[in-house]
Amino acid sequence: MEEKDISIENPEIDKEDVSSDEVITQPFSPNDIKLSNPPMNLGDLIDMITYGWVNFNTEYQRADNLWSDKKQSRLIESALLGLRLPAFYFEEVNKRKWNIIDGLQRCSAIRNFCIDETLILSDLEFLNFNGKKYNEFAFDLKRDIRMLPITVNVLSAGVPDEVKYILFKRLNTGGIELTPQEIRNAMFQGTAIDTVKKISKEPLFIKATEGKIPTNRKQDQDFVSRFIAFYMLGYESYTPDLDDFINKCMHNINKMSSNKEIEQMIIDFQKAMSLSISIFGNDAFRKRENLNDNRKPLNKAYFEVIAVSFARLKDQEIEFLLNNKELLKKNLTKAMCEYKSYNNSFSGGTGKRESVKKRFSVFSEILNKSMNGIEISIIDDNTIEDRKL
Repeated sequence: MEEKDISIENPEIDKEDVSSDEVITQPFSPNDIKLSNPPMNLGDLIDMITYGWVNFNTEYQRADNLWSDKKQSRLIESALLGLRLPAFYFEEVNKRKWNIIDGLQRCSAIRNFCIDETLILSDLEFLNFNGKKYNEFAFDLKRDIRMLPITVNVLSAGVPDEVKYILFKRLNTGGIELTPQEIRNAMFQGTAIDTVKKISKEPLFIKATEGKIPTNRKQDQDFVSRFIAFYMLGYESYTPDLDDFINKCMHNINKMSSNKEIEQMIIDFQKAMSLSISIFGNDAFRKRENLNDNRKPLNKAYFEVIAVSFARLKDQEIEFLLNNKELLKKNLTKAMCEYKSYNNSFSGGTGKRESVKKRFSVFSEILNKSMNGIEISIIDDNTIEDRKL
């Protein structure tokens, strides 16, 4: 499943093309898709909401009650006129709990009018019920609302994670497309997402990024998820696409019997953030092609490479690196300027296997040479050599 960079305009974060045209190595079977269409009317849905069987507070949803009274009233008017409402999509957690995938605002309007009775009808186009509440309706009108047939699609419990992820993306038909991280937060609740959230709140992470990564739409957690995936699985094992790779890691974390590895990862992440601050200051995770350039936006791919590489360093290596931090910055700037395919691996097709290997392996080579006090030269845009003085 190709991850799209759902644009959330932010001048502080570099735009990224994460697409990959490489073949997916583990396609799923259509038999894994278990989507049922139980015959229901609006009264059935009202009853489920009344008894708390419909979950309004999933990780991936916007807030409920975003519609104006006018828009909610027009939905109720459509039901009174016998007009079929748009299809509802739910995920079955168990027999008595459904998560809303698509239809949150419609469910909110139905709850507000028919159950909580906080909605007073207004701005109706065809019916003369302005100013009316549900309890003021005669029995036959209430019956008309409850008897309205509705289309309900339910994603069955037990669907494999990779299939569920794709269906969440396809089935969410609301006005705002879900980001990959918002879907992950819905799918991998438990140790995986708890860990992502915990790390995203680390003071050193916020300091290293100067608090420039917005928390809305889970953008900060997306940065963290990428670090976790490459830290735990290693770039050498990467296969396209990026979303599948991250999801595999989240799935593995939820299956772990011990938190020991996670605890060590958090310590290593803190170390990486502290080291990034010490070396780059307010320029951390920002590509630089010239020492005199204006400061660039934060780059996700650069963040994952620096964070994972620094997290792996031992104490003595850190000491060597701090002693040569100006040389490291000089070497990295030279590589960004003169090694074009390396530079491009941070912006174009970042989900390709070749791009992942390029940025991690080249950064590692530059890091090792810098720790040893070696200034680099770039030869023919594809080779790093020791600079001859």
